[in-house]
Amino acid sequence: MTPGSRFWRAIGAVIAITTVATACDSGVTVGPKLAKDQVLRVQLEDQPASLDPGQTQYTYETALLRAVAEPLLKPKADLSGVEPAAAQSYEVNSSGTAYVFHLRTAAKYWDGTAVKAQDFVYAWQRLIDPRLAAPNETLFADAVLNGEKVSLMDPQRDKATIDTALKTLGLKSVDDFTFQVQLAHPDPAFIWLAAMPASAPIRKDVVATSGDKWATAPETFVTNGPYRVTEMVKNDHIRVERNPNYWGPKPSLVRIDFMIVNDGAVALTKYKNGELDEMSVQPAQASSVSSDSALNRRLVKTPNLTVFWIVFRVNSPPLNNLRVRQAISQAIDRNAFVAQVFEGEAAPAQTFIPKGMHGYSPNLTSQKFDVAQARASLAASGLSAKQVSLTYAYDQSSDFAKATAKFVHDQLKTNLGIELNLQALDPNTLSSRVEAGQFQITGPRGWTADYPDPADWYDLFLTTSSNNIAFWQNPQYDNFVSVARTDTQPTRRDQEYLQAQSMLVGEAPVVFLAQTVTWYLVQPYVRGLVNSPVDEWPGALAPAGLSIAPH
Repeated sequence: MTPGSRFWRAIGAVIAITTVATACDSGVTVGPKLAKDQVLRVQLEDQPASLDPGQTQYTYETALLRAVAEPLLKPKADLSGVEPAAAQSYEVNSSGTAYVFHLRTAAKYWDGTAVKAQDFVYAWQRLIDPRLAAPNETLFADAVLNGEKVSLMDPQRDKATIDTALKTLGLKSVDDFTFQVQLAHPDPAFIWLAAMPASAPIRKDVVATSGDKWATAPETFVTNGPYRVTEMVKNDHIRVERNPNYWGPKPSLVRIDFMIVNDGAVALTKYKNGELDEMSVQPAQASSVSSDSALNRRLVKTPNLTVFWIVFRVNSPPLNNLRVRQAISQAIDRNAFVAQVFEGEAAPAQTFIPKGMHGYSPNLTSQKFDVAQARASLAASGLSAKQVSLTYAYDQSSDFAKATAKFVHDQLKTNLGIELNLQALDPNTLSSRVEAGQFQITGPRGWTADYPDPADWYDLFLTTSSNNIAFWQNPQYDNFVSVARTDTQPTRRDQEYLQAQSMLVGEAPVVFLAQTVTWYLVQPYVRGLVNSPVDEWPGALAPAGLSIAPH
């Protein structure tokens, strides 16, 4: 998630393994025949707090929202770009500061009302309106002309002028089927915002009638996707059925039941009993699932756009010595970390941008695990292992944090002879000390992509970023990131970001550890899966293409 308060909400969701899932070889049935009962039952790992596109923030909310609400564009499965969704086409001006989207004239909400440009204007105004406090407010406010100014208005002090201010945003309905967006600056990543579930259209008349509760009941939750919500039973299930007025091909699945099951063991039992067709495998069940020959063949895996790392306070001796930081990074066996801490539900990471996303650079190897090189780096630092005194502070309430701290401790002792002091702190004390810079090493920290573009990542380590708790300062890095953000020349932009990542990996203000991998079990009769790293469940990106084979 982007810099700000959403950081730890995102990471918390990742630790709970409410993340994305895909696979290379899932053993899914293929064939022309369809089962009579075209119903898919998918596990949701918690009760959604909201399905309002302006309020959703967790994967178990967007998991359902993708099926019922369609934004202008949608990501291609391989994340190589975007493709038409509610908009059949779009154009961008030569300076990269204005986009014009042409909506499908046949697109309708489930109640038969046409989807119009005014609905996108209203929906995007809501995202930036400070009174809503949308989780994705910053993303859209930073991109849209006048967005930052409007988003910073005070809901109480500026109450009388906010509605007028919203009209100054770079959002315009040229006509019923033409939506124009004027940007604050050139932004090559903007197309990914237009493909986020949060950017789906919203009817002003619906919200005016039902208020904040409009998305809490099937009768008033009027959406434009291939499915519509028809039933909500709190803490049990949410049912979606085909939208009879959807512009696209009629989905094979008549219904998708999102079953709310927050216990991994219970979910596995339901899957084995045929009560669930798709479920996430939690770390506690990973070993038993992978060792079961039948279940193992049904596993669907993919790297998530999530990376974890530990952080050095680089102005705290001896961590102000680059060679010491490099030695520590090179002394950590990421494969062992994945096996021991993640139970295999991750992949080793030695770079910033995750595998599966544009900008992934596996050739950056300065943080590669190599004990001989680690010892050479420590020797080059001018310090011996006995001269290196370091303290690692971690959250004592988190099993993940505790396991990570112990693992790093054992690796440094075994591979470098460094005795790391472990400091277990309560969450509030740890947060206070980290914010004040009163630590040497801490973690795990990490990042989950809001959208699959490098622009969502690199600001984390800018000198001015509040998330740059390492206090790492590199003016060249700052410059490359600043230039790349608005560079509309793709090849040059890629090189600018690569230069920035090379500096970040090489100077090691953080030690990259692992990229999470979600494991899902999928019944063999589910077919039509086209998986993507941005899926919240296998097939979430294109639920209309799924079907159930005879079984």
